[in-house]
Amino acid sequence: MFTRTFFSNLRQASFRGAKFEVDDVDASGGRRLVKHEYPLRDEPYTEDMGRKAREYSVKAFVVQGRSYSYFDARKELLKALESYGPGTLIHPWHGEIKVCVDRYTMRESMESGGLLQVDITFCEAGNLEQPAATADTAYGTNKAAASVREALKKEFLAKFGPAARELAAVAETLQTSAALVMEYIGLPQALMAEGLGYAMSLTASPSALFGALTDLFGGLLGTTGETTDADTSYSFTSTPSRGVEPIDELLTTNPVIDTPSTIALRNTMAGIAVTELAAASAYKDFVTSDDALVERDTTLAGIDAVAPVVSDPVYGSLAELRRAVAVDLTTRGGQLPSVRTVELPTTMPALVAAYNLYGTATRADEIVSRNHVRHPGRVPGQTQLEVLSE
Repeated sequence: MFTRTFFSNLRQASFRGAKFEVDDVDASGGRRLVKHEYPLRDEPYTEDMGRKAREYSVKAFVVQGRSYSYFDARKELLKALESYGPGTLIHPWHGEIKVCVDRYTMRESMESGGLLQVDITFCEAGNLEQPAATADTAYGTNKAAASVREALKKEFLAKFGPAARELAAVAETLQTSAALVMEYIGLPQALMAEGLGYAMSLTASPSALFGALTDLFGGLLGTTGETTDADTSYSFTSTPSRGVEPIDELLTTNPVIDTPSTIALRNTMAGIAVTELAAASAYKDFVTSDDALVERDTTLAGIDAVAPVVSDPVYGSLAELRRAVAVDLTTRGGQLPSVRTVELPTTMPALVAAYNLYGTATRADEIVSRNHVRHPGRVPGQTQLEVLSE
């Protein structure tokens, strides 16, 4: 019974539709390995470069007296073996395989008239896949941010030069301005204590002061190689709700008590804040397109708030940074799922809810965490739930 079932399930062998008989096939494969052997070291390293292309050695026959014409079948098989490109091989027990013909040899003799024997080596054809090229939009943001830093520094050095009697006002402005920057970027005030103290000691050196402020806020946001407060850099797990009110307050000056140096310091710190926040957006990973677009809009709003008070060179650099952020976050956001709301008809386990929504139970944890469900066995029904699109 087993033997009859096996043979009854076998298919007629053919290649590109040309039929033939087959008794056996040899198949070979394996892995593409590169062996690295090092001088004065006994242990080698074998690098796995992927699977080898499978090869099939088929012994094909065309036999006179079968249901086909010998000469027609012979002609069709040779034509199929010499045709350009890959074709479909149907093998009785290997099934359908997309292959190319590597080589073949054929034998006919007067002694065995009406019998054509062809030894064929087929090679797995696979698929032609071109490398997927995508623009590095985050690099554009980083490059534009670097240009803004250079322009801001030149403007700051040209306008900041406090007299000795102004140093107390400059120190106070630095303290209040730094607090507003921390409020804007959404970080605890305590994180800037050590770095701000160092910056305040550099008011007599405008270039060093600018570098210290950039390293302070850039280090906290992870946009520069510097970190502060015992290497305690801060990272966001989601996009905070951020308004431009601290930036507006930072840019509001009092003509009675503010001097050109304190105004330059305020404007420069506002520029540093929006620049480093824009640069930080290039390093952030977003879960949903909504998160990316919120980050885009809040970052652009900060740049727009600063743009009217800067010089033309800084304005041009800020405009390019604005464009780069918009392109980067719009592009990356478009590749992410969006948020939608659903309402389950009744309370059910998260596994069931995930299967009903997505056709798979593997996204149950996502539903639980995103909606702060207290128990995964009871996802509330008839309640608005926030889920990701497929």
